[in-house]
Amino acid sequence: MNFKQTVKLSHFEGGLYALMVASTESFLFYFAVKQNVSSLQLALLSTLPLFMGAIAQIIVPKFVSDRHLGLSVVWTMLFQVLGVLGILYTVAVHYSFNALLFYTCIHFIGGLSSSPLWIDWAARIIPKRNFRKYMAGRSSYTWYLILIFYVSMALLGQYTTWFKLVYVFIIGAVARILSTTVQTLIIRGDYSINISTIAHAKSKEIINEADYHVMSPDLKKYIWTFIIWTSIFRLACYVSSPFFVPYMLNDLKLSMAHYVILSSIPYFGRALFFNQWGRAGKSYAAFFGIQLTMLYISFIPIVWIMTRTYYILICTEILAGIAWGGFELNQILMIQNFMHKKMQEGSRVLLGMHMALTNFFGVLGAIIGSYLLDAQYTFYQVFLVSSFLRFSVAFLLVIKASSMRKSDFTVKHLKGYLRNFLPHGL
Repeated sequence: MNFKQTVKLSHFEGGLYALMVASTESFLFYFAVKQNVSSLQLALLSTLPLFMGAIAQIIVPKFVSDRHLGLSVVWTMLFQVLGVLGILYTVAVHYSFNALLFYTCIHFIGGLSSSPLWIDWAARIIPKRNFRKYMAGRSSYTWYLILIFYVSMALLGQYTTWFKLVYVFIIGAVARILSTTVQTLIIRGDYSINISTIAHAKSKEIINEADYHVMSPDLKKYIWTFIIWTSIFRLACYVSSPFFVPYMLNDLKLSMAHYVILSSIPYFGRALFFNQWGRAGKSYAAFFGIQLTMLYISFIPIVWIMTRTYYILICTEILAGIAWGGFELNQILMIQNFMHKKMQEGSRVLLGMHMALTNFFGVLGAIIGSYLLDAQYTFYQVFLVSSFLRFSVAFLLVIKASSMRKSDFTVKHLKGYLRNFLPHGL
């Protein structure tokens, strides 16, 4: 198996992963709301699995060596398979909220643990000069497939009598089993084995070099500023994020088809501009992408407060998808641009710490949102609180970045970033 075959198989695995996301993950909260779960139960379902996954993201990468990186990705994916199968059992055989919550925790522990490991594994398979393009291309392709699969299953459920909701979760379980099988084939291929062997040999050769583990003080300052403030921003977002689903289903009274189209259209926005985000996010430029997307994401709840018009909300969610896609990719690039193969643990430990912190703060934000709803706040009021917090954190990060006096953070560099981001010809 050569490099091109490895990349093609990786894209195929990404397609199977997209099918799992479009089915099991995307319909999980729809199923829960249809079971008339309480606001507290919805908050727990939205937060506890992320909290458990956050803990796993801190612990698991620290115990994974370079030599066993690919195999560790597969083991964490297998753990997620257990969660997916458990969710299927709960939906198809015997519903219990406690069981649904437990298996969702297993699902996210496996998924969130595998994420930084997979990114670090991909960084060793893909040359650094191609990594941004690869990540952007694969992610864009994955988001398009999620959109297609998600809407297709919703339309089948809405306009046919034979396609039941349980079939969605069966599809998700089969897709994740197959994607794990494909990933196993990839890491057992000659190309992946050779890369792993070379990386292990190099780590032995340079393990005594003084700067092998060490980041410069300035770089450490910039990266930790980014990690802390984006984590706090996640708290602000999750004050409202988990509660858009019951708002759409219970207040807006959307049908399954209308709900799925509105909740899936951000995938189109993500895919539409993902390549642009990847092209623009070189070196410190990713920090500009983070700041710009945070500012727009802060505005999203305001639109939901101002209008109930379905087509305006669709346009809003397309732009939201563009912003969230850029925010997530630039977070990865902000670390990967500087850590690519430079630390003994690669970037996975730092990525794991960042993902853990963002998810942990997301848990806190969702708990705050649930308390507000229990205190008889309306959805509109919760959205307004979330928007205010988002803007506050976004502006504080902009001020903090400006105070760093970094030579790469100038108006000239911002203009250059925008030129690289916008499609050619604009």
